[in-house]
Amino acid sequence: MNLNHHAATFKRYVRSFPLALLASTAIAAAEPAVTLVADGRGAVIVTADNPLPVSVYAAAELVRHVALATGVTLPVVTESAVPEGSASRIFIGPTLAARAQGINVTNLWPETFVMRTVGRDLYIAGEEDKSDPFDYYSSKCGTLFGVYELLERAVKVRWLWPGELGTYVPQAERITLAATDETVTPRLAYREIIWNRIKHAAVKKDLKFTEAEKILGFSPEGLESYGYALRDYLRRHRMGGLDRKPPVGHHFTGWWKKHGAQHPEWFMMHEDGTRGPSKATGSENVPMCVSNPELHRFIAENWNGKDPIRLGEVDWPDACRCPACRAWDTPPPDPLPDFLVSQTDRGLPKSAQWQSHRGHVLHGFYRPMCTSDRYARFWQSVQQLAAKRNPDALVTTYLYYGYFPAPTSGIQLGPHVYGEFVPWGNPQHTDFFPMRAEALEWVRQQWLGWQRTGIRLAYRPNYLHDGWVMPLVDTRQSGDFFRFAVENGMEGTRFDSLTGQWSAQGPKLYVHMRLHAKPDLTVDAILDEYYGAFGPASKAARDYFGYWEQYCLDNFQKFNDLFIDHGHRWARFQLLAHKAFPAECFAPAERLLDKAEAAAAKDARPEFAQRVKFLRDGMEHARIGLRLAGCFDGDRNLPAGPEHMEKAVAVMRDLIAFRRAHEVPYISDYFYGGAYREERFWNLKPIFAKLQGEQTAGQPAAADTAQDTKKKLP
Repeated sequence: MNLNHHAATFKRYVRSFPLALLASTAIAAAEPAVTLVADGRGAVIVTADNPLPVSVYAAAELVRHVALATGVTLPVVTESAVPEGSASRIFIGPTLAARAQGINVTNLWPETFVMRTVGRDLYIAGEEDKSDPFDYYSSKCGTLFGVYELLERAVKVRWLWPGELGTYVPQAERITLAATDETVTPRLAYREIIWNRIKHAAVKKDLKFTEAEKILGFSPEGLESYGYALRDYLRRHRMGGLDRKPPVGHHFTGWWKKHGAQHPEWFMMHEDGTRGPSKATGSENVPMCVSNPELHRFIAENWNGKDPIRLGEVDWPDACRCPACRAWDTPPPDPLPDFLVSQTDRGLPKSAQWQSHRGHVLHGFYRPMCTSDRYARFWQSVQQLAAKRNPDALVTTYLYYGYFPAPTSGIQLGPHVYGEFVPWGNPQHTDFFPMRAEALEWVRQQWLGWQRTGIRLAYRPNYLHDGWVMPLVDTRQSGDFFRFAVENGMEGTRFDSLTGQWSAQGPKLYVHMRLHAKPDLTVDAILDEYYGAFGPASKAARDYFGYWEQYCLDNFQKFNDLFIDHGHRWARFQLLAHKAFPAECFAPAERLLDKAEAAAAKDARPEFAQRVKFLRDGMEHARIGLRLAGCFDGDRNLPAGPEHMEKAVAVMRDLIAFRRAHEVPYISDYFYGGAYREERFWNLKPIFAKLQGEQTAGQPAAADTAQDTKKKLP
């Protein structure tokens, strides 16, 4: 990424931001609206004579959704072939007609569109090129975003989850749009919820599958279907702008192998005075001695003068103990907030010390030291050295582990340092939602503290990984924090990662999608959209997820405590899911779904009952998962004995059959959110071998059940 191009683009984007968000011209109230559909007839969609891919796809999206709403298929023509006597015309993309109206798309900001009515005609146009409409690293998609705005505003389309059932389109006989003249740019400069594993498996088709992914994931047809549905869904929620996102990453990973022999002084000093790898870090993840001025000079002198300077530390919670680095630290708050006190100081059993993944359960943000000020000085020093060559030099980093708390020295970093806010380092209290009110307030204060340093801030949390296939619902807290970050300087996001539990965690996922596209919406307004798609069952559906959200609020500390000896709860949630969500907690939820089912049955339209069934299937999927978790009971391996294997094989057979029979409408991402994680922490090979033995012996194989389902996939 060229730094000069990046700096110019960002300055252009930010300085003009208030106008870019919404620049509207007052329209006389008497001016007529544009009619998209009325009396069984529709407007004509008009593209350029040689439309570019974005315009072609945008027109197709408009046709598809208007037909779902009204049964009317809007004709699409090029502007040299517009039929005589057309009523309303909808000009899509940079047409000659749009240029004649003074719409100059080359002057627009990234991902910006103009939406303008002129008499009975509507113009939607943004800058375009020949890039793929699904290229999230291209900003030339304003036209498509304008069509999505039209669909949401005039047709009232809501995309709840990927696929046909998740697309809610109210039925209408007449669709109009009030007169308008506005220019709209996304509020967030870049927006991403990572979906790389599905993208590479289903769309790019360049991923080698594991045994579990073949058996426990989707069928090949189901995977492809889900992958493309997810691709469409994310674009409809305006994910993109990634050509403006500065690159970060754990840049110093592997540096010991490159430079350790010649420059051991660049790397962390341990308590015993030695430097370099330890048994814990290995040779890949050796933290740096960031107070070393020679290291600063080496980085600045070897910089190419153009790209952002990546200073993200290795992915490890430890830090250098040398006197120079320690001198750059500032003392932690006195006293520490109660929830941040080291678990060791609370008498945690010796057996748990450093047994957790990477040990930071014990050490949190302030143990063995808080390193935010030392890293802030490091970033500042490197940036100032690099600025002698290029005044626009940009340093990028994570705000992570021991350098997550805001600095307390008063250091001013300014906009030439870019930090991605990663609330990660105290999994007992602050890594996951929901959390204690005191912990949530503390995290807010860290955001505000970093904002006071003047750096550019983005949000890069990990909590969407959490919960496996369980109804871990934390919509309110996580949604409100997102809005808080937007209101306090957040320029963009990169969420890691989308596990796709659309049925079990639906409202939480939908709130996050909508906030990326429309961060000014309240959580309540977004939830009204979601539950409204259940029609007469909307109240019961709301009560159903309300039950799970309250259950999670009441039990969040129990969830955390379960994993004190297991490490990252998000990666290992399935190990103890049966204890986090015991079987008895499902009974109240099932009664609420019974009410939803009865309410939906009163409506002649089948979609409402189908969405209730979508929720019920997700709950059943979770229950089967809990049975499998109970077979392993917190261990990687099954207990010894044929009875345990027999039970596990029976459950596995049920799980495979269920997933094959319920591939559509995508209640869950069986591939990344299921099989990939399940194989990482359970030894499934003996169970698979037993199933394979049954197949070889001529018995029906669970992996071959529901073959007809594959043929029915879209």
